[in-house]
Amino acid sequence: MSSESFPHNQTLDIFAADAPEDRLVDSGYPAPDRFPLNLDGLKVENVVLSDLRSSAAPLIITGFASIDRLIDFCCDHCSSGDAVVRLLIGHEPFPSRRSTFTVNRADLTTEAEAYWLNQGISLLYSAKVIEMVNLLKSGRIEARYMPGHRRLHAKIYSGEPGITVGSSNFTEPGLRTQIEANARFSATKESKRYRELTAIAQNYWERGVSYQEQLIALLEKLLRVVSWEEALARACAELLEGEWAEKYLQGDYLTAAGNLWPSQKQGIAQALTVLSNQGSVLIADATGAGKTRMGTYLIGAVQDQIVRSGRMRQGKAIMVCPPAVEENWIRECSQNSVSLETFSHGKLSHKRARRHELTIDALRRAQILCVDEGHNFLNFKSNRTQELLRNMADHVVLLTATPINRSIVDLLRIADMLGADNLSPSILQAFDKMLGTKSINRQLTEPELEELRKEIRRFTVRRTKRQLNKQIEKDPLAYRDQDGRPCRFPDHLPKVYALDESASDRALAEEIQSLTDELYGVTHFFKPIEMPAILRNQGVSESRYLEGRLHSAKKLARYIVMASLRSSRAALLEHIEGTAAAIDYFQLDQFHKGSSTGNVLAQLNKIEGRVPENKLAIALPDWLTSPEAHAKASRHDQSIHRRIAECARKMSDARERTKANKLVELLDHHALILAFDSRPITLAFIDQLLRIQGRAETILAFGGAGTERDKILKHFARGSHTRGIVGLCSDSMSEGVNLQQASCLVHLDMPSVVRIAEQRAGRVDRMDSQHKAIEIWWPEDAEQFALRSDERFIERYETVEQLLGSNMPLPESMRTVQSDVVHARDMIHLAETADHHWDGIDDAFQPVRALVEGEHAIVTEEVYEHYRHTREKVLSRVSLVSAKNPWALFCVTGGSFGAPRWVLIPERRSRPITELSLITTTLRERLTPNTENKKLDEKSSHVLQHFLESLADNEISLLAQKKRRALEELSYVIQKLLTITGEQKAIDHLLRLKALLESPSNDHQPDWEEVASRWLDMIRPVWFERLSGRRNKPLLLKDIRKDLLARPEWLIQSLEENFREFPLLPGIEERIKACIIGVS
Repeated sequence: MSSESFPHNQTLDIFAADAPEDRLVDSGYPAPDRFPLNLDGLKVENVVLSDLRSSAAPLIITGFASIDRLIDFCCDHCSSGDAVVRLLIGHEPFPSRRSTFTVNRADLTTEAEAYWLNQGISLLYSAKVIEMVNLLKSGRIEARYMPGHRRLHAKIYSGEPGITVGSSNFTEPGLRTQIEANARFSATKESKRYRELTAIAQNYWERGVSYQEQLIALLEKLLRVVSWEEALARACAELLEGEWAEKYLQGDYLTAAGNLWPSQKQGIAQALTVLSNQGSVLIADATGAGKTRMGTYLIGAVQDQIVRSGRMRQGKAIMVCPPAVEENWIRECSQNSVSLETFSHGKLSHKRARRHELTIDALRRAQILCVDEGHNFLNFKSNRTQELLRNMADHVVLLTATPINRSIVDLLRIADMLGADNLSPSILQAFDKMLGTKSINRQLTEPELEELRKEIRRFTVRRTKRQLNKQIEKDPLAYRDQDGRPCRFPDHLPKVYALDESASDRALAEEIQSLTDELYGVTHFFKPIEMPAILRNQGVSESRYLEGRLHSAKKLARYIVMASLRSSRAALLEHIEGTAAAIDYFQLDQFHKGSSTGNVLAQLNKIEGRVPENKLAIALPDWLTSPEAHAKASRHDQSIHRRIAECARKMSDARERTKANKLVELLDHHALILAFDSRPITLAFIDQLLRIQGRAETILAFGGAGTERDKILKHFARGSHTRGIVGLCSDSMSEGVNLQQASCLVHLDMPSVVRIAEQRAGRVDRMDSQHKAIEIWWPEDAEQFALRSDERFIERYETVEQLLGSNMPLPESMRTVQSDVVHARDMIHLAETADHHWDGIDDAFQPVRALVEGEHAIVTEEVYEHYRHTREKVLSRVSLVSAKNPWALFCVTGGSFGAPRWVLIPERRSRPITELSLITTTLRERLTPNTENKKLDEKSSHVLQHFLESLADNEISLLAQKKRRALEELSYVIQKLLTITGEQKAIDHLLRLKALLESPSNDHQPDWEEVASRWLDMIRPVWFERLSGRRNKPLLLKDIRKDLLARPEWLIQSLEENFREFPLLPGIEERIKACIIGVS
């Protein structure tokens, strides 16, 4: 059906009166059988169709936009007897895009074909299209059009009982909804006018020429189906290419939309799809992909949709971001006329900060809540995180390139921030006792982690640098920076530098390694020893658990010592004797640290003789039960650490000098160099060496606010002309800042995991880098110093700080991992060739992307390239395939943004599946090279009709989780109100609303998104009151039931005011972009 034949501004009035004809006459209009109108419940079609159906050979003169309704009428009219239909097809009033016309017999047929191939026809007409073609071929339907330079625009409906002339086209709006003016002449009551108008219609008919062959050809084009590969390509393109979202990237509020890269446009469309389908979105694109501009336009698009929808509430968009990037957000929003209020992290953290209370109030009232560098809010003990969670935003937008920052538990925290009501019921049930809590006293198991990963993937837009560069290669001219230079991520030139440790230093390192094997790891047992319930439920025995704890303590103690040594001797001494002792020994008088760290000797001395509480049913080793034995073990570990410190003092400074010399050497080839190390004290030591040499200017930056941080941001910013500076950065500077003027990055210590390497490289590896390539240097440690393969697993998911004192042992698999040396080339290979994100959080669209890209694609690149930009809205997007049992895949638009969504109905009576990973797995099983494509026939049309009806029955299940919960709560409250109120008017309204929610008509459903949004808007005052109190758990919609029902009069009045009339939801068949139907 055309867009004209189904207007999107129709409304459903659930309290409309039931006597339209009486109302029309009473209001002064003439009788509807003389002047057919769409007014006060009456329809033009009631009169016109009655005349036509009562005739053996009716004549219909109408525009070509009516073809779909004509098919409907003709097939029904010719279904019995010998009835025939005459059709005279005229032009439409909308202007052609051509400025001139060539007057020939193809004019109307060309326009009609272009119109219908662009608009498409409803899938519901598939069977009737076949029937219509047969009727045209048999001659029972005769079609003509009027040639010549004068365009036929008349609308006449000639039947035996009467004839109607007027403005109504034979379309849904013309016959049912638009305000029209028509006159009808009865064959018996107004015979003269009837004969005169019939003569006019007959004369027009006789001037017409045959349209038979052209109409048959058009219908067969509309009927054409394609292979499953072509239909699947179109469905994939709807999700991946995002052309549907162009309407949100045009308008006064986005004055520089032409500056967006195609990758940013796609990212915005995909984020809108996730927001529509899930309610919140996590944007975790690779660092340097332009997320600030992309986020700005995304916010503008969401605001535009809210304004278009005429929502009851049109609140603010709030951005919470690090101070260093606040100015960037303000600038982008100003340049693009996007209304976004920004607040820095500090205004949430410090109650004494200026505007703190205003910030909190704005945060709670925000309609769109955006958080840049969202991983900074994953510490639930902090004030700012607690304040952030107490919001009632319609949409939450999280932006971070590192979803997991410190601990795998961050997955749970991200789920919290996305909004508990947006999470699936299974996740809410599985993690009920952990969601929203300030601290979690255990780690997560692998099955739990995988459940969380799967959940968070649904919310995630995340493209890798490799994917983005591949996209750039397809259209390089579309990627330009502000100066017109080409943009792409620079190539990586990984290089290795040897540290050339002396034999004596290697011997000392080997001695340190041996000494670590003698450690008990006493400091890892200061909390009560108890087995987490999750391990007990998994059947882990206490003896096995204890063995794991003892093993983990030794592993962690060794790891910290060796990781410190790889950084520097100063870092190792700081770990053993504390910051002050290390500063004193290495004479680092200029080094200042916010708080002293390390000093394992002091820790051992403090806990000496203090045995931990044993909550196990089995005995612990003697040194964990006897105070005397514990004191002896503590003194033993102190002695070992002192011997390790002595080895460190004997060791030369050759490793540190080699690193410093390498930085100076690289300055001969690069204007600016960034060097990273995990220990600030090491950076201070390298800085001291460089200053003594006087061969390089340095800037120390440890991440905190201050002049040194400001200096590095200034000198290393894009476009800087500064030369000859080495930026010495700790890992706290490896996120949230842009330092892309540097063309070289040096790892002073070996990153133990890919996560750290990616974060560091992200400072210089950006799409708008002015460098075609960047050098990344990795240290090659001697075997005695080198990272070991088993150590790599320790910080894969957890920082050491998170692991210390934890009651969870390291993974069981680590006990069997062979401890081999990890060479620089091994880490380079992992960092440069990884196909998946190290944290397991892939893009929501990755399962779909894998259908058309990579070695496991089932759609060829040629087919996908052909269909990804096609705009024809015809049945060519429909595929029919042979199947053992009927099934269907639909790509259907809907939700607040009209975003596409995939829906799989695996069997005739199955509930729809919308999870993309499950859908793509099923498609791979059912669509193979051996799958036979079928033609559209009567049987397959009936199968299609069945699945369309099934899809319409499940419209509510296609909503985002929060919107579904909102409708459930609305139903619950209505049911409760019906037991409270005794006022008949209120009862009538509530009953009608209840009927609408419980048993809506498939072809006249309200826009459920709007219904849910109105309920959420209506209850916001109560919701806001509840948010003001402190909570240990997330506030769910169901949690405010009692508060709502405590004010029944207000509820009933608000429901009557706001829930009377709704936008009408377009039919499901009108919103299908592509489908594949399995026919048995």
